[in-house]
Amino acid sequence: MIKALVLDYGNVISEPQDVGCYGRMAAISGLPETFFREAFWRYRPDYDRGTIRGREMYLRVLAEAGLSASLTQGELALLADRLLAEDLGSWFHVSRPVTEWALSLKGSGYSLGILSNMPFDFIERYGKAIELFGKADVAVFSCYESIIKPEPAIYRSVIDKLSLDPAEIAFFDDLEANVDAARAVGMRAFVWKGLDGARKDLASVIGAAS
Repeated sequence: MIKALVLDYGNVISEPQDVGCYGRMAAISGLPETFFREAFWRYRPDYDRGTIRGREMYLRVLAEAGLSASLTQGELALLADRLLAEDLGSWFHVSRPVTEWALSLKGSGYSLGILSNMPFDFIERYGKAIELFGKADVAVFSCYESIIKPEPAIYRSVIDKLSLDPAEIAFFDDLEANVDAARAVGMRAFVWKGLDGARKDLASVIGAAS
């Protein structure tokens, strides 16, 4: 029997990323938009794991672009902070329908969890403004765990915190690799394809268990 709903944040609780941020970052820095679409993802695992902070990540990105030689340390830090603000802000668009759906399930007696690869900077800047972060029974964020999806230990963390059998947890994530890893530890996991699809997927496992 399903007893808990666990949701990813990005592209699940949140609306899709505002990809216009890449153009704004290009305008701020003078670097090509494609550079930002590719470069910082090399550092993102360490960022989500909490081993580096956002300013450091963007200083590395700027050094990779060769800007360290032409700007002072102060100028680089200011530029890194502006790029970071665009990055973080591009993810701060919370889906009201998903929020209401999750809260309605919680109100019906299901435990509510969040399992997300998320850096300290985002939580510090926006965490208090995201309703589900405060109302979830359990919230597992990668930066606090020093592990990231799809590493098995992060799924075990949310399972342990919910004190449930993994088969009693329905998990939704937008990335197939993360869903596969959740299934590997025994969770009932689904690729997020929108709220209507999630309702159907959840109904399928609730119905199968009844």
